[in-house]
Amino acid sequence: MPGTSAASLALAARLRDRDDASLARLIRDRGVSPAGLRDVFDLAEALLDGGTVASSLAALSRRALAAIATAAQHSDGVPLSDLASGLDRDPAAVLHDLVPAERAALVALGEAADGRTEPTVAGDPTVLVWPSVAAELASWPARGLPSTEALRDDPAPPALEPVDDSDRRFLDRGAAEKAYTTVTRVTELLIALQDSPARLLAKGGLSLPEAKRLAAAADADLDEVPVLLDLAVLAGLVDDAAGHTRPLPAVDAWRSLPVADRWAALADAWASALPEELRELLADRVDARWGEGIADFVDWLYPAGGDALLRRLHRRGAQGDRLGIATDGRPSSIGAALVTSGAAAAAEVLAPLIPPAVDRVYLQHDLTIVSPGPLEGALDERLRRVAVMEAAGLAGRYRVTQESVTRAIALGETADTLVTFLQEISLTGVPQPLEYLVRETARRYGAVRVGALDHDESTALGARTAVRSDDGVMLEAVLVDAATASLGLRRTGPHRLVSRVEPAIVLWTLIDARYPAAPDDGALPPERPRSSSARPPAAPTEDPVLAAVARLRHAAASTSSESGAAWVSRQWELAVRGRLGVRATIAMPDGTERVLELEPTGIAGSRVRGRDLQADVERTLPISSITALEPLE
Repeated sequence: MPGTSAASLALAARLRDRDDASLARLIRDRGVSPAGLRDVFDLAEALLDGGTVASSLAALSRRALAAIATAAQHSDGVPLSDLASGLDRDPAAVLHDLVPAERAALVALGEAADGRTEPTVAGDPTVLVWPSVAAELASWPARGLPSTEALRDDPAPPALEPVDDSDRRFLDRGAAEKAYTTVTRVTELLIALQDSPARLLAKGGLSLPEAKRLAAAADADLDEVPVLLDLAVLAGLVDDAAGHTRPLPAVDAWRSLPVADRWAALADAWASALPEELRELLADRVDARWGEGIADFVDWLYPAGGDALLRRLHRRGAQGDRLGIATDGRPSSIGAALVTSGAAAAAEVLAPLIPPAVDRVYLQHDLTIVSPGPLEGALDERLRRVAVMEAAGLAGRYRVTQESVTRAIALGETADTLVTFLQEISLTGVPQPLEYLVRETARRYGAVRVGALDHDESTALGARTAVRSDDGVMLEAVLVDAATASLGLRRTGPHRLVSRVEPAIVLWTLIDARYPAAPDDGALPPERPRSSSARPPAAPTEDPVLAAVARLRHAAASTSSESGAAWVSRQWELAVRGRLGVRATIAMPDGTERVLELEPTGIAGSRVRGRDLQADVERTLPISSITALEPLE
């Protein structure tokens, strides 16, 4: 294989055939700065840069590295069958290890001898390692990293230390408690995010106030919030978008599941995030201690992983501990079932170890509601419409307040439906103070009315929303209340205030501030905004990676085939800069084609110049006559 600039020409041709999603994933995964990318040639050169190559190799397993390093000894590529033979491995297994490296543009699984381009074992594709990747691997021994021979031949660390099985019963009990607690905390975290997505710092991560808010909601330590959030991300429940951490649509379905099934979704995501080789080791060592031996194995498995890998390993270990998969490095029966038989089997082991879901609660005279066990998902969700969660856990505690009843009525409940619901779920009847609060709050509901101003009045007043009440004292309280200050309310009459904020936000801000507010037209209120803050949402920012992909696609749009002038011109420029020989296919006037081996020397307008390496003469060719161009090997 020729030098790196020639490799960039070959890689650019491959990148051109990728779809937008693949290009975006490649840019993100390889850590390429999207700012300077104009076309696929820029991307190819960035991907072959030594710095990005080094960081990408750090993410590959030892088996993949051994295959790449061995293939790198063949500068012109090596057939997959020959490579597998040299590694003493099955070709299908080698191909399986190389596919992620090919997706990361570290190797090329080239066209097979039978002309097929899809990498299959039957096609015996040529494995070609890009020169900068080969150079990086060649430099490893001098930096204390494994040589090609060590990658192939060094054995894994000794087997893990056996663990005493005599106290497994006590271990399982503690593991089940941890599993239940983690599911509860993730649930509360997601509910808090549904109420108000967490704002992210410009440099990434949660701000301290947001982290404290989520920690309080989940009843967790501050340093536990990132661990729980990462677990929710793995399970597809949370995502970062437009500067906020937001719950995804899957949250509602997940919350409706029994506790053991919710745990299974988290545990399955956790296990799927582990390297395949590590999962196999854990499955083979369910009776061993998963402590320092695991760290030694991962260090062997990812020899260039470094500190970043150790941080991920520690986070996975912390998550495994919280999920009850292992405690102090000792696998529980739940964890053993997870790594050997999967999440569904592990959930069956967990289910008898946690209290069953209940559908009845204790209603108390102090307006609290106590659950004698974990509530069924649908019941918990409706109860949260009526009451405020004070303490989540095996014995959950809720409190009914005037604000919570007002909120429930705003969402469509009535005094009768609320009292009936409470009677149905109560083990002790409905205490008189609780029924009085519900009926009195329902009677007063609508004492403050919120509605949109018509166009003319809105223009004249410079406002969007009117707040009306026949109770002048209550209206004055609304006006001076610090909880409503963000609405910018001002009086326009003895029974009316106005605000520049949209009606839905005004309404829910008043409800949250414990006022009996309702829509002016008597209809059900609009859907609650995710945050009752009056600040307008930040304008969405353009994703720089997607913008870069759009530029790459636009640059390639001038032609639909490799014979396009823009494509040939860019290849010729790189060849001139890198002093590379090229093989050009020229369309002759008589309809025939001629192949020339040239050393490009310049480009001007619609023509290129180059020295004919066989005839030793300078040739000038119209770009439009060049139908194909490839670097000389």
